[in-house]
Amino acid sequence: MELAWAQDPLPTIQFSIRPRLCVLSEGEEICRDELELKWTSRTRRSLCLYRSDNGEPIQCWENTFSGEHQLEISASRNVDFHLRERENQNLLVTEAFEVVHDNTKFRRRRRNAWSFF
Repeated sequence: MELAWAQDPLPTIQFSIRPRLCVLSEGEEICRDELELKWTSRTRRSLCLYRSDNGEPIQCWENTFSGEHQLEISASRNVDFHLRERENQNLLVTEAFEVVHDNTKFRRRRRNAWSFF
C-alpha cells in the first residue's frame, strides 16, 4: 500500500530577480529601477508571477520549463515577488526586491588617523 505523502516532492524551481537591491541616498524616498525576473524548472509548469502589494498576476506561463519578465518598479520599501501554481494558487517560491535607506552621516573621526592609541 503506497501512501500519498510518500511521493516525490515537487521539483525545485530556480527564481531570480536582478537587481535584488536598491540603495537610496539621503534625501531620496523612491527607488526606480527596471527588474528582470526569471524562473526555471526541471519539469513543465504552469505558473503565475505576483507582486506582494497586488492580488492580480503580473504574468502567467502555461506548460513550460522557464519564464522571464521585465518590470519597471517604483518602491519606497521592500517588495516580495511570488510564483504560484496557475490552477490552485499554491505558493511555490518567493524572492524579495530590497530597498535600503543609506543613513550614513559623515562624522569627524574621534582620533587622528596617524595615532595608534
